[in-house]
Formats: sequence, C-alpha cells, structure tokens
Amino acid sequence: DLTIMEEGSELISRIQNKANQFILSELKKFGLEDLAPIHGDILLALFFHQRITMQDLATLVDRKKSTITTLVEKLIRLGYVQKEKSDTDNRYFLISLTEKGQSLKVPLISLSTELIQTVYGDMPMKDRTKLVELLGVLNQNLTK
Repeated sequence: DLTIMEEGSELISRIQNKANQFILSELKKFGLEDLAPIHGDILLALFFHQRITMQDLATLVDRKKSTITTLVEKLIRLGYVQKEKSDTDNRYFLISLTEKGQSLKVPLISLSTELIQTVYGDMPMKDRTKLVELLGVLNQNLTK
C-alpha cells in the first residue's frame, strides 16, 4: 500500500533529521561545532582502522569516494586526520588519525552510545534485533 510506504519513508526522514539534530547538539557541547554528523562516522571508522585507504573508508561509511575525499580534506584542515602515500603503492593514500583526532575517541564513542540509548529507549532486545534486520533489508534494496 502506497500510504504505508509513504509513511515509512517520512518516518525514516524524520528519524534521520532528529538524530542529526541530536548529534549536532552533542557536538556543540564538546566544542566540536566544526564537525558534521558524517565526520563522526569517518572518525569512528578511523578509531578502529588505524591506516586505511580512501576507498576502504568510503566502503566502511557507505559513501562515494568523492564525497569521502571532500570530508576527509576538511578533517585534515581541522587537524584531526592526516593523509600519507602508501609505503607499498604510490597510487594510494592512507588516512589516519592525528593525536588531535585520537583525542576525540572518548567523546565521540560516548555520543554514539548516548544516541543509541536515546533512539532505542526501553525497546525490548528482540524488537531492536528485528528492527535492525528490517532496516538492513531496506538498505540492501537500495544498494541493488
């Protein structure tokens, strides 16, 4: 039914907007107004992958390489990440966190945890699991 699909689409959009507002508010509390929510995704990925290519980073955060390149360039200008040529292949650059970027690990993981707790509230684990499974199906449908 089209009405249900439209309602679902509107809900997903509202949830995304509210989550982004929450993230921006929390970033401001940490004095990180210069970052956008997507920068947090990149930094979180780098906390767990010390040196990574732009392409691998793009895959991890599910964005186009050209988009990631622009976002990473801003993070470089802000002093959070650095870019260096690969030791094994000069065609590739490796992205890694600077010391300043590493210092964001605790606040950004805390922010991420707080967002997850806020979003799920007191939803039972079985419902959370089913929701993630169904969202995964939606994401896969858009990936095809």
